[in-house]
Amino acid sequence: MPNDADATKNPASIQRLGLGLAAADRPGPVRTRRVFEDICERIRNELISGALKPGDRLASERELAESYGVSRTVVHEALIILEIAGILKLRKGRSGGAFVTDLSPDLFTRSFRDMLDFGQVSLAMLLEARAIIQVAVVQTACVRATERDFARLEQNIDETEALTLAGRFDERTFKAIEFNVILAETAHNKVLATVVEALSSVLRGFVASAGPQPHDPVIASRRTLLARMRDRDRQGAAASMTEHFDGLNRHLLGADGADRRD
Repeated sequence: MPNDADATKNPASIQRLGLGLAAADRPGPVRTRRVFEDICERIRNELISGALKPGDRLASERELAESYGVSRTVVHEALIILEIAGILKLRKGRSGGAFVTDLSPDLFTRSFRDMLDFGQVSLAMLLEARAIIQVAVVQTACVRATERDFARLEQNIDETEALTLAGRFDERTFKAIEFNVILAETAHNKVLATVVEALSSVLRGFVASAGPQPHDPVIASRRTLLARMRDRDRQGAAASMTEHFDGLNRHLLGADGADRRD
């Protein structure tokens, strides 16, 4: 009959004896990093270091494969993953290749759009989030905006008014939405500007479908907002923005409800 010393040589016997194994020594699945993930990480690091910049074209798949010592299939898989992440843009043809994007808000836009389409969020949630963010934007812009920023906003208001008077309402809708994007840029915070642009892109269709509000107040409201921003009146500007979005959101939600009933 085997003694305890002999039993310790057998893992099954160890379990029966209650001796157990250290967690690090227990058998389990071996987790190895997939090769294409390593390629993705290397390209990301080149972006972080500044070795690659927006607009740059990467070497060909064959050259990258030789450089990294992997197959072209692995390189192609890595490039596809980076395109899905919005980091690269793959173009076909003689002048094609893998190009570094400018890290636009497209990825955020797609995420917000998917959340809405798949029922994870409602239109009311997106409108509420935009209103909250825009109030923060306008308060920040009151402190940071330059006279050049104010001039851009004023030009947008003038162009929106001209399109309204001309009855060119489709163009006017896009111009009016552009105001929010310009406003976010005047806060001089890339994160705020990216989120606002993405939300504006998603909501653009709802604004176009709803059409102008009855007795449309947008021109007068924005001129008041701009005047308060120029005065560096954070509370007054925030109040103008809140009042504008309260009315606009009621209009959009009412139009959306009518569409659903139809």
